[in-house]
Amino acid sequence: MRSAVATFLWLAAQAGAALASPRPAPPAPFQTFTNRTIYDPHGKARVMYPRVAELDDGTLLVTASVMGSSFFSRDAAFPIFESKDAGASWTWISNLTDQVNGWGMSAQPALLELREPLGKFKPGTILASGNSWSSNGTRIDLYASTDRARTWQFVSHVAQGGAPNTTNGATPVWEPFLLVHNHELIVYYSDQRDPLHGQKLSHDLLTWGPVINDVAYAEYLARPGMTVVAHIPPLRKWILVYELPVGNSSSYGSHYPVHYRLADDPTQFDAAEPIAIVVDDGKGNKIAPNASPYVVWSKEGGKNGTIVVSDADRAAVYINRAGGDPGKWEIKDAGQAEAYSRALHVFEKRQEALAVIGGDSFDGNGWGGLSLTVLDVREWWGGGKGCKERRA
Repeated sequence: MRSAVATFLWLAAQAGAALASPRPAPPAPFQTFTNRTIYDPHGKARVMYPRVAELDDGTLLVTASVMGSSFFSRDAAFPIFESKDAGASWTWISNLTDQVNGWGMSAQPALLELREPLGKFKPGTILASGNSWSSNGTRIDLYASTDRARTWQFVSHVAQGGAPNTTNGATPVWEPFLLVHNHELIVYYSDQRDPLHGQKLSHDLLTWGPVINDVAYAEYLARPGMTVVAHIPPLRKWILVYELPVGNSSSYGSHYPVHYRLADDPTQFDAAEPIAIVVDDGKGNKIAPNASPYVVWSKEGGKNGTIVVSDADRAAVYINRAGGDPGKWEIKDAGQAEAYSRALHVFEKRQEALAVIGGDSFDGNGWGGLSLTVLDVREWWGGGKGCKERRA
């Protein structure tokens, strides 16, 4: 079994790019399409936990975790792919590797382009984070690229904890998410180090001062996880989504039900009301989204725009056109298979265009590769499926 890095280098040597195997011609640029392959890992490698960033000029960057036969691999890396045509075609441009720990960049990547100066970094700098782990610990590390993701430089350790272990009482850190707010970089993450909580959601600022709670429950067994944050301009609020397992409890069959909080300030979520997403499927059934949520906002859909949430267990997504009203969630077909921690993206200059990016399922029952669907959310208002071109 090749290591993740060796696999990518082999593909590049064979075909001049990471996309080596024959496949259908790409769809037309800046159109809707379904299940466009970004990367096919071949063999037994699995691609999961994709993340996306749109650059100032409209370029898309996508990365993901690549899991091989070994849970601990010093060669583990996040491949970086680039698209200049809104996801229709892709080129592998680099690997983000562990430069300091000797542990590998193991899982849970995050991406962000700076649109303003931040410390020593100029606008256009791309920041990346991820979880570097081994049997000795977990480290959420921050890297920067000043050449559009071609090369990467280590910046700092954001947070570090014990070895990866989801058992309550263990002390790892997980799942970073990056946001710039009020001229500061915020790094959100899941935190098992507090002895008062099995797990909580925390964040640090660029100076990496004291840990600040975002979501922490008094019940020890509660394990909020997998922070993603988005801005909702018409409400002048921010939304945080997270999964919330509590022991062996469930909500409408979901053991990791998705919750959200709305706050005026993205550093003040801990004081906000927790709300579970529950959807009526139109057939008299209640549905609770399950696990690894992602959230984005589009200005399409009315005066409040549309909040879009993804989960791990359904190909559909969940939308809210009523400013987050708990009773106004709807479920809509997204044309992209269920996967562990799918990513969503609304194009900055095409707010009707929603990208849904997925990889393998958590249990390994999916295809295993990295792919995306781009749909037109305006189709939902007319009862359509959001994507007219059905296959790419």
